[in-house]
Amino acid sequence: MTFSAAVCVELLKALSPEAQAIVTSDARRLLVIAGAGAGKTEAMARRIAWWHARDGIPKDQIVAFTFTEQAAEEMKFRIRKYIQVVETPGTDPSLGGMYVGTIHGFCLETLRKLWPDEYHNDDVVDDVARYSLVQEGYTYLLGLEALEKALQAESGKPYSSRGRTIEYFLQAYDLLNEYDRLDVELPSEPRPDIGAEQEWCKQARLLTETGEGAVTEAFARSAARYYAYLRCRHFLDFSTAQSELTRRLRADDAALARLRTSITHLVVDEVQDINPVQDGIRRMLVDDQDGWLTAVGDHRQAIYGWRGGRIDIMADLAAELTADEDGDVLDLTRNYRSTPRIIDISNRWNATINVPGTMSSPDMSHGRVGRVDADAQHIGVVDFNGDRADEAEWIAATVKELVPSHSLGAVHDTPDGERGITYSDVAVLVRSSTDARTYLQALRDAGIPAVVKAGPDLFAQPEILLFAAALSLSGGRDTFMGADWNKRSLPSRLRDVLGITDADRPGAAERAIRAAFNTLAGEGLTIAPGSADRVIRAARGMEARLAGIPVNRADIAVLSTPELRKWLSGRDPVRRVFPQTMLQWLMSEAGVSAWDTQHDRAVAAMYHLGQLSSLVTGIETPGWTRAKSYRHQITSLLLWGTESARPQEAPLLATPDAVTVTTIHSVKGLQYAAVFVADVCSSRFPSKNAKQAPKLPFRDPLAQVIDPTSLADNANNDDERRLMYVAITRAERFLYVSASKPSKFFKELKGIVKDAGSHVWDSTGSVPQAIPSLRPIASERSREDRLITSFSDLRYYLECPHDFYLRKVLGFTPTIDQAFGYGRGVHNLMRAVHTDPARWAELAADPVALRQAVQELIDRGLFYLRHTTGEPAENMRRRGVEIVTDYVQTYVDELRRLTFEPEREFEVLVPGEDVLVSGAIDVVRLDSPPQVTIIDFKSGERETDKHDALDEDEMKLQVSLYAVAARQELEYEPERGLVRYLGERDPSRRELNVPLDQQTIDDSLATVKTLAGGIQRRQFRSGPHKPDKNGGHRCITCDWSRICGLSRNSSTA
Repeated sequence: MTFSAAVCVELLKALSPEAQAIVTSDARRLLVIAGAGAGKTEAMARRIAWWHARDGIPKDQIVAFTFTEQAAEEMKFRIRKYIQVVETPGTDPSLGGMYVGTIHGFCLETLRKLWPDEYHNDDVVDDVARYSLVQEGYTYLLGLEALEKALQAESGKPYSSRGRTIEYFLQAYDLLNEYDRLDVELPSEPRPDIGAEQEWCKQARLLTETGEGAVTEAFARSAARYYAYLRCRHFLDFSTAQSELTRRLRADDAALARLRTSITHLVVDEVQDINPVQDGIRRMLVDDQDGWLTAVGDHRQAIYGWRGGRIDIMADLAAELTADEDGDVLDLTRNYRSTPRIIDISNRWNATINVPGTMSSPDMSHGRVGRVDADAQHIGVVDFNGDRADEAEWIAATVKELVPSHSLGAVHDTPDGERGITYSDVAVLVRSSTDARTYLQALRDAGIPAVVKAGPDLFAQPEILLFAAALSLSGGRDTFMGADWNKRSLPSRLRDVLGITDADRPGAAERAIRAAFNTLAGEGLTIAPGSADRVIRAARGMEARLAGIPVNRADIAVLSTPELRKWLSGRDPVRRVFPQTMLQWLMSEAGVSAWDTQHDRAVAAMYHLGQLSSLVTGIETPGWTRAKSYRHQITSLLLWGTESARPQEAPLLATPDAVTVTTIHSVKGLQYAAVFVADVCSSRFPSKNAKQAPKLPFRDPLAQVIDPTSLADNANNDDERRLMYVAITRAERFLYVSASKPSKFFKELKGIVKDAGSHVWDSTGSVPQAIPSLRPIASERSREDRLITSFSDLRYYLECPHDFYLRKVLGFTPTIDQAFGYGRGVHNLMRAVHTDPARWAELAADPVALRQAVQELIDRGLFYLRHTTGEPAENMRRRGVEIVTDYVQTYVDELRRLTFEPEREFEVLVPGEDVLVSGAIDVVRLDSPPQVTIIDFKSGERETDKHDALDEDEMKLQVSLYAVAARQELEYEPERGLVRYLGERDPSRRELNVPLDQQTIDDSLATVKTLAGGIQRRQFRSGPHKPDKNGGHRCITCDWSRICGLSRNSSTA
C-alpha cells in the first residue's frame, strides 16, 4: 500500500470542499456537525481510508460506532469501497479486524474478549425478553410488589397496574446504567443453576447511594436483585452491557491499558444522541491526551433525550475541541437528499430551534444537481378543519396518484437517470403510533398495500389482536384490563379496531377472536368456515391441558393440526411449554397458510404476524417456560407489546412493496421519495406530555446527576421541534404536512411553507383534485442491490427460497429447541482447548485428569444450558465431557505440535458484488503460516447431526466461504478444509476433507452470486429443491409446515 497522488485524488473525488476538509483534517480530535442528507457516512468512510493509507493506521486499530446495525452495514460497504481504492491492486478490500457496529455490540464483544470465561455465554436480551424476566420474578425474586405498594402510598392512590410499576422500575434502572451509576455487590458464592437463583439474587446489594424513602429503598433492593438475576442467567440487557464494561475497566487497569493500546482511532456517529455511559466509553478509548477521535452528529436531529440521550454532551465536546489546539469543529452542509424547496423549508424550521452551547447551525445548501423541484404543489400544508377521516382519505388518494399501481409511479431522479417510485418509497409519519391505524385503514380501503413497523401500533392490526386474544385465552385469561383513557391499552385497541366495548367482561377473548375474523374477512383475507370455533377450541384446550384438566375428545377431534391433537390428548403433567409452538398451532387452526399469497393485504398480514412471532421469541429467550409461567409470559407480551414496544430495525431485506405507516422516531436515518407528516394536531404534535418530567426514585445527590427535568422538553419545545425537523428532512421530492385540529407547529409551518413558495390549503375544498406535473413511468425499487447475510441464511435460501422468505423477510421464528445451547457449549469447550493446546496435550495421557479438567470448564459456566434442566441437562454435560476428552486424545499429536486461532469471526465481500457474508470459523489451524487449515466442528455424529442436512456440495460452499474469509480478512493461505464430527464413534467418519483449490472456491463464489441474485430479485415463490437427508419431502419436517402457503400445493412445494 502506497499513498500516491492518484490515491489522494480518488479519495477526494466528487466531494465538496467541506467534505474534503473533513477527510484530510489533521485534527487529532474532530467534531463534524453534519446536516440531514449531507453524506456523513461517505465522508467518514473516506476519512477511515485516509487514516489507513496516509497515516499507515492498521485496520484493526480503528473502531467506528454507529447508532444502529443498519447504519453499520452501510458504513462497512463504504469503508470497503475506499479500502479497495487505497490498497495495492488485487488485494482483497477487507476490514481486517476493524470494528464497525453499535456501542452495546462493542461492549459485549470486548467483555467476551477480555474476560471470556465470564461473558462468552452471555447474551443481550431485547426489551420483550427482559420484560418477561421481570414479570416472572416480579413478586418473590425481585420484590417489586414492595415497590408497587410504596408508589401507591406515596401517590395516595393505587398505582394502576403491575405493568406501570415495571415500566417505572425499568426506566429508573436504565438511567442508572446510562449515567454509569449502577454499582452492585453480588454474593461471594458461585452463580447457581437454573431454578436455584432466588436466594442468591436476594443477597445482592446496591452500593449506589440513591437516597432515602420507601420508594427509593424498594427500588434499590429490586435493582440489585435484577442485576444479579441477569448475571445469574448469563444475560445482559442493552443498558447493562455498556455500564458493565466501564465498571470492569475501571477496576482493571491492565485490561484498560490493553484495550487502549489496541484502539488508536475512533469514529462515533450520531454523537448528539449518546448518553453519559457511552461518552464515558468514548473517553476511555480516546481522551484529551491520547488517541484520534472523529465524532459526527447533528444537534438538529437529537430526538432521544427522553431515553437518556444528552445533547449537551455534543455541545460540551464542541466547546472543548474549539479551545483545543489539537481539536477542530467542521460543518457539512450540502444536502444531497432533498429538492431545493424542501431544504429551504427545513432551514426555515431549523431557525425556530434553540442551538445548544456554542455550536453552529448553518443553513443546508442544495447538493444534488439533478434533484430539482418539478412543481410547487409537490410540497404543501393541508388543514382539514376537524375531520381526521377526510385527512386520511386525502392522503390515500394522493398516494394513489403518486403510485397508480405496482408497476407505475411518479418520476423520480436516480444517479444514472430516472425511475418511477414504488409504494415502499412512501411513508406516512405520525408523532405517536397510537393513532396510526386511521391512516393505515384509509390506505387499505383505497386498495393501497400498507404495513406498520413493529411497535405499539402493531397491536392495532386485527390479525395481531386475533392471536393476542387467542394466546391470552390459551393462558387462562378471557378478559382484558386497562384504562379506557389510554389509547394504547389492549381494551382500547379492541374497542377501536374490533368494536369490543366490554373487554373486562367474561368471554371477551372469544368475542375478540370472532370479531377479528369478521374484520379480516371484510378486508379480503381468506377465512375458512369454522375458523373462529377451531381457534377458540384450540385455545381452551391449551388452557385445560396446562392446568392438568383432560380435554374433551369431541373438542380435539374438530381440530386440523395433528401435533396439537396429539398434545391435547396427553394425560401427563406438562413440564415445559413452547410459546412459539402454541402460536403456530393457533395460526394453523386459523388457516394462516391461506394468507401466504401475493395478495397485498395478505402480504401485510403475514408481515405483521412475522413480527409477532419475533416478539414471542423474546418471551422464550429467558429459558425454560413452565406451565404455571406461561400465563405470566403471555401477559408480559401483551402488556409490553401494546404499551411499550419500540420499532425494530428493518429485517434482513426491505419490507414488502407497501407504504410504511410509522412514527418519526422509527425513521431516523431513513429517507423516502414521498413523505406525509400526518396528524400535526393540538396536544399530539407537539405532544402535551413532552414537558412533563418523569418521576424517579432518586434523591439528592443522585437526583442532581440524573435530573428528571433534563429528560423533559423545554419551554420552546426544542425536543419536539427537532423531531419535526427529522420528519421534514426524510423527504426527497414530495412532502405534505396535514392536520385536522392544527397545533402551533402546524400553524408555524403554514407560514414557512408559504414563504418558501409552496402551497397552503386551508380547507378540504381548496385541495387540488390532481397533483400537477406528475409523470408516471415504470416503477423500480429504490433499494440498492446490497445484501448482508450469513452462510446460515444463504443455506435456507439454497434449500428452499420460501423458507428464507418466511424466516428472514417476514421474521417468523422457529421454536427454541430443548437442546438449544448444547452446540454452543461444546464449541466453548473446544475454544478453551485450542486456546491452550499444549496444556491439553499433556493431559491426554491421564484420562482421569483430562476428564476432571473438562469438568472444571463446565463448572466455570462454559456449558451453560438456559433451556434445559434436570436429567436432560446432566446428560448433555456428560456427553460434552466425553466428546472433548475423546477429541483431545484423538488429536493429541496435533495439539502438541501446532497452534490455533479459535472462533475467528469474519465478513466476506464477494468479489464484484455488493454481497457481504458474515460468519465465524471454528478453528484456524496454523500449519505453517501463512499456510493454514480451516476446521469446522459439528457437535454430533454424522447421522444424527442436524447440520448433516448439508450435502457435500453445501459443505464445500460453507468451507470455501471460510477459506475466502481466511484470505481476505486474516491474510492466510488456506490449503484445505476439515469438517470434524465431534463424538462420531466410527474413526473413518470423523472427518470430511474439503479441497480448497481455486476451482472449488470459484464455483462456491459463483453459487453465492446466484443465490444473492435470487434474493435481491425477491424470487421467493418456490419450495425446496432437494429431499431431506432421509430422502423424504422437506416440507414434512419444515419449521413452517403449519403456515406455509406453498405446502398447500404439492406441485409448487
